Amino acid sequence: MTRSVPYPADTRAKGWRFELDHERIEQSDTWALAPAEVKPWLLMLWVTAWRQEPCGSLPNEDELIAVRIGMPMKTFAKVRSKLMRGWWLAEDGRLYHDTVTKRVLEMLAAREAERRRKAEYRQRKEAERTGLSHGTGEGHQQDDTRNDTGRDDTGTGTGTSTGKEENTHHARTTAGSVGVDGQSPTKAGEVCRAIKARKVADVNPSNPELVALIAKGVPVETFEAAADICAKSTPPKGFAYLLGIVKRQLGEAAQIAAGVGMPEKPWDENRSTIEAKGEELGLGRWNEHDLSVSRETFPQYTARIRQAVEQRQGVPA
Repeated sequence: MTRSVPYPADTRAKGWRFELDHERIEQSDTWALAPAEVKPWLLMLWVTAWRQEPCGSLPNEDELIAVRIGMPMKTFAKVRSKLMRGWWLAEDGRLYHDTVTKRVLEMLAAREAERRRKAEYRQRKEAERTGLSHGTGEGHQQDDTRNDTGRDDTGTGTGTSTGKEENTHHARTTAGSVGVDGQSPTKAGEVCRAIKARKVADVNPSNPELVALIAKGVPVETFEAAADICAKSTPPKGFAYLLGIVKRQLGEAAQIAAGVGMPEKPWDENRSTIEAKGEELGLGRWNEHDLSVSRETFPQYTARIRQAVEQRQGVPA
């Protein structure tokens, strides 16, 4: 009897890593029953299923599974009972395994939690901006009554005056409420409040380095992440150290954007890159259609490519 599909058909890993739980593997009956020569194929089977769509599934066709994992069909037929132990057929006609399915459901739950966290963060920031636009934010004058000198306090922290007298206390620009060179009146204060909320107390919204970073478009999330690093340090770091972190990250981002120091993609990342390296070396692609007894398996093909790469690099065989 077929079982229902455990999750939507368009579920994909999308770069989410498939991490092996060694303790769970060692306690697995399938792993215990599998001969030593079959165990590497079990790992290849799980990794292959993780890359399928839906994630964690396999086609219900032995020949396709064998080709996907690079195993000769005759070998697959011999070890099928061990290799496919625990896989069950779902209503969509594909095969699933409870252990792999559980990892997919954990991935989906983590993605949903992250989506909710970001949505709540955006809602909270929107509420803060709405409050600030009505003059109720921190650092704003909330009394809009006219003072005894005839000056009308607008509630923005700057005030206006109709007389020649200047009241120093009321005319003072509130720290963080007005930026430099046309900078947003609330951005520096917003960043400083976010930093203080993460236990970095010695903030200064008028700091020229802070204002310059904000002018370059550094988002508040970057400052918050740097504040977390400072708060977790022993001893805790201050505001100047935080600005140093942000400036360093900004420089690294500029280098990446310019293509400086970008790591080379590994040639043995997947089948496509391995076969591309084989063609580059003049060894051709793996012949998956060769079903003879003495055929070269994909792991053997990969080992041959690796040997050629090492010889080219001057590494002794």
